[in-house]
Amino acid sequence: MRRSISSLFGVIILTVCFSAGAAEGPVEKFAAKNIDRFETGCQTELETYCQTVTPGEGRGVACIYAHNDKLSRKCEDALYDSTEEFQNAVQNLNTFTSACQADMEKLCSTVAIGDGRILACLEKNKQKVSSKCNEARKNFSGDLGKPKAVA
Repeated sequence: MRRSISSLFGVIILTVCFSAGAAEGPVEKFAAKNIDRFETGCQTELETYCQTVTPGEGRGVACIYAHNDKLSRKCEDALYDSTEEFQNAVQNLNTFTSACQADMEKLCSTVAIGDGRILACLEKNKQKVSSKCNEARKNFSGDLGKPKAVA
């Protein structure tokens, strides 16, 4: 069963806002992919209802939300697909963080978060990283939005 349109927009807005100033880490790539999906799937609605809205910071999504009773199936599907991927990504990030928290604190505490720097730190120190974290790190790479069985 599909979730309510309100919760979908909340998730999409979080994704759009979270990716502000993004670069090239896995989280940023994931956010960019879902923003592209939204913009492509909802292009007609964005052009029809939201062309006077200043782009950025989730304003386009907020505009689409204001017109949610007029959305095409294509736009709704883009929103639902992005929401599902976002939920998988949150689960994958939580699982990875649980497996690697101690290693990140011990080996990467001075590394700035973002742009994949924590993953690079763990990779650089893979000989010192716990086997549980190394396994999670291997499973974590790739598309964050895909369901994964992370150890």
